[in-house]
Amino acid sequence: ITSCNGNAEILRRLRNQYTSLYDISITDDDWGNFVVGEDEDLGWLGYFIGKSKCVNELTIYSSGEGENIEAFIEGINRNQSINSLHIGTDLRGVSFRNLRPFFRNNNNLYQLEFNFEVGLECAESIAFVLDENRCQSLESLRFEDCNLGEDGFAVIATALRTYPELEELHLQHNNIGLMGCTALADTLRGWEASNLKHLDLDGNGIDDQGLQTLAAGITNTKLEELYLSDNLITGAGLRSMSDYFQSESCCLKTLNVLRNDFGDEGAVALADGLIGNKSLTSLCFHPHQSGITRIGWAAFSRLLCDTSSINSTYLSNHNIRTIGFGYDGAPLDIRHYLEMNKHPHPAMNKILKSHPDLDIEPFFQWKLKLLPVVVNWFQSAGSRMLANNLGESIQRQSLQNRELSALYKFVRGMPDLTVMSYWQQFVMNAQAERRRIDDERRRLEDERRRLDGERCKLDYDEEAAWVRLGGRPRSEGEGSSNFVSGVKRRRQE
Repeated sequence: ITSCNGNAEILRRLRNQYTSLYDISITDDDWGNFVVGEDEDLGWLGYFIGKSKCVNELTIYSSGEGENIEAFIEGINRNQSINSLHIGTDLRGVSFRNLRPFFRNNNNLYQLEFNFEVGLECAESIAFVLDENRCQSLESLRFEDCNLGEDGFAVIATALRTYPELEELHLQHNNIGLMGCTALADTLRGWEASNLKHLDLDGNGIDDQGLQTLAAGITNTKLEELYLSDNLITGAGLRSMSDYFQSESCCLKTLNVLRNDFGDEGAVALADGLIGNKSLTSLCFHPHQSGITRIGWAAFSRLLCDTSSINSTYLSNHNIRTIGFGYDGAPLDIRHYLEMNKHPHPAMNKILKSHPDLDIEPFFQWKLKLLPVVVNWFQSAGSRMLANNLGESIQRQSLQNRELSALYKFVRGMPDLTVMSYWQQFVMNAQAERRRIDDERRRLEDERRRLDGERCKLDYDEEAAWVRLGGRPRSEGEGSSNFVSGVKRRRQE
């Protein structure tokens, strides 16, 4: 019933549920393990795939020229063991909607891949099936070299709003443009708990505006790998990524911007944005194709090791291990700093390399408490230098000399530190005494105001009493007679 012995063998193994037959590749030549002929091979294959419990991967690169495609699709719809489906042909006009039962019944599918020219009508069919039959097990979705266009990808992205469990999105070479970036950003923002870790957008005609729109959406993800090669991105677009790089939610480890002519402006934007970033380890671009000069490389050098002060060196980026494309085209200092980042304790090694004369004065505020810390730091630096095999760049003898120099500066600064402490304490005591005197003055002023109030009240009460007595006396004798007559008058009343 088959056109060749190879196909017959595949059908026999499917029928007998051979566990060794876990993947089937359908082609029209000898590249795959099932070659579509002119007989009813495809229909029989669908029949046995529908009964199989062992097939895990199905790759369709050809659907032949026969009339058995419907039977083949019907068999796939009955299968529940396939976990990876790769479609590399348009299935000869059969609508993708015919696969709705497969997506509805299969709970094992974790990878879905398309690799052919997908028109708008086909994209709408795929979006309809994904939206209507939400496949909760799906983790990886690939549209590679499908040339979806802005409209086609927009409908796909809209259908993905109910797929926050996706971990990988491979969308290279689909020309999604600004409309596609906007649709994808809206989808990513709508995911309450995103699992997305890998996003490939190579070759999609993304410009600065598209990247700016996309950057607002990826902040809601746990993205670890982002590929933006072969696009139209410049420094302005890369600068829009700064907020994402410096956010606490940023988990990005790999950023690929190959074949983007972003120049020194883009290099400075990346270097500034990655200050304080703790996740990125690989920044990939072609130095000779990115338009970077010594200005851009100087920005990356400051990012890796800012030598303006010990604290600035300590706060430099010690996580990135790749800048550029391997070591191709990178200056010597960049390569050296990247090599240091690959060893334990890169901050210590950079401090020792960049600061031969350590300035101890900023640490005097901790007084003698810091002295054992300084000694332990140098001892630790020596042991780690040997462990990292960095003896050629940082001589052990030089390390001992710097330790002695630092201790000498520390001890020499102690008398000055003692005098400074005396006068600092004198100033503090004088300020405290001044505050005490000011408080006492305020208290006395409050007491004086209180006594003045009481005196005014007594004057008022005395005046009121004289009024009731008929007025103040003009003299002492007259006052006595007036007082007696006033008393007699009140008795008569």
